[in-house]
This record gives sequence, C-alpha cells and structure tokens, in this order.
Amino acid sequence: MKTKVFFLNQKFQSVIVLCLFAVFNLQAQVSGNQVYRNSNYNSEHGTFPVNNVISVNDNMLSVTVKILMNKKADGFVITLGLNEEDETVSGCNKKINTRISGLLDKLKTLGIKKEAVYVDFISQTKIYDYSVADLNAQQIEKGFEIKKNIIITTSNVDNLEKIIAFASDYEIHDVIKVEYYNENSNAIHDALFDDALLLAEAKKAKYIKSFGKRILGTPNATEEFAVVFPKTQYKSYQAFESAEIESNSASRNQYLKKIARKNKTYYYDSVSTAGFDKVVNSNQTEVGIQYIMTLTVSFKIDTSI
Repeated sequence: MKTKVFFLNQKFQSVIVLCLFAVFNLQAQVSGNQVYRNSNYNSEHGTFPVNNVISVNDNMLSVTVKILMNKKADGFVITLGLNEEDETVSGCNKKINTRISGLLDKLKTLGIKKEAVYVDFISQTKIYDYSVADLNAQQIEKGFEIKKNIIITTSNVDNLEKIIAFASDYEIHDVIKVEYYNENSNAIHDALFDDALLLAEAKKAKYIKSFGKRILGTPNATEEFAVVFPKTQYKSYQAFESAEIESNSASRNQYLKKIARKNKTYYYDSVSTAGFDKVVNSNQTEVGIQYIMTLTVSFKIDTSI
C-alpha cells in the first residue's frame, strides 16, 4: 500500500512561513500575564489539533472534518453549602432550617420558584471537645452538627451573583459549584453532524475533481462528539518577580525571612480554535459550553482509472 505525498512549491512555502511569522508576533504582543503559568501547552491541552484535510493512498480516500461550537448556557445549577451546631439535634435542625427558609423567601424576588430549589441533607454528626483540669484532658461530647446543601436552578446568569449575595445574609458562604447546561444538546449534535457531512462531501468532491478519481461503493464513517464544560477549563498563575536573600552561615546573626502573600489569578481558557474546519459563534465572550464534532469519512477509490 503506497502513500501519496503532496509537496508545495517554493512560492507557497514562503507564503506559509510569512503567515506563521505574523501569527507568532501577534501572539507575543497579546499574551498577557498568563505566560507565568508553570505548565506548557502540550501537557495541559494535549496534542495540538491538526486539521487532516485529506489522507489518501492507492485504495482509500479518508476525509476528516472538525467543528467547534461555542454555546451560551440555557441554565445554571448552583450548589451552596451550610452547617449548624447545637447541643441537641432538634436545635441544629431549627437553626439551619430557619436560615434556609429565609434564603428561599429571598429567592422568590428573583422569580425562582420552590420547584427550582432542592435541599440535600448531607450529614448529622456528634461534636467532641476536651475538658481540661490541671494536667488532665478528657474528651467529652459537646453537641451535634448538621450539614445541608441547597441546590438552585436558574435560567438567568445575572441571578447567580444575586443568589450568592442573598445567601451571605444568612451566613451561607460556601459556593460549592456552578454547573452549566443546555436544553437541546441532541439538536446541537444533529446540527453539527449535518455541517460536518457537508464539509466532508466538499473535501471529497475537491479531490475527485482535481485528480480525476472515482468513488466505489458506500463510505464508512466514524464520529466523535465531545462536550467541554467551563469547570474543566479554568487555569491559574501567579505573576511576580522576587529578590533572593542569603544569610551568612559564619555570622551569629540569624535572619527570619517572611514571605509576602502573592495573589493567584484564575481565568477561563477555552478550547483553542486552531485546527478546526469551522467554528460556530467564534466571537462569543460569555463563558459557556463548547461542543466538538469530529467526523472521519472513508471512501474506496476505483484503482482501474
């Protein structure tokens, strides 16, 4: 089985080199403080996405199409955590339920109905402490602790900050997670699949026309459909330059070095658009969900021509 390799002439090679040079210069100018990350591209993102336009040998023509869609979320699920302590279980329940009821009343002002909120009972445990007398310390039961989570669904992204602010009024400060979702994920899949088929057909037709080949039989196809949620795409870095200090080991003076607190930055790093045949909603700035369709179609070539 022989593999056909296509070469570009010197003129086209020069154009490609100039284009790459321009791209690299542009990236260097706008990279920002994210360059302080400790990880490199390959270990963090995997292999750079290569757009395999056409792979062909004497018997088969294989066409790969990759499409990326940026999609705003239709809704959000925010999970808040809270706990309460008391000498009795009933005391714990009364206190924690009072805080939850207060928050639920506030949520009504945002149009969030009772059906969109679920209270998840997490745990009920005993609390122990020590009673110290002279040099003796004895462990004793001090009371109970109850933990619950409040799971809230909303379709309005502006409600998220308001929910967090309302929760803080009732000493609920633990924002456990925020999940994104789309209602019509099946429709999104079907639309991307149809687009991929059209692009694959266009690539096949271009090859057939250019080289005078003919396709035999029906094609074979493989598909990969991936959904990338924001929670997996946040990165962090610390941007600072620091001096060093050394103490003289021969000196009797001992130095205590106090390390200043450095701020850590977190940011959303979406899937790169490089290597895709088509990007839907490429200019979307709002953090959302990304869908990746990869379709590979293989055709049998008539070798008698």
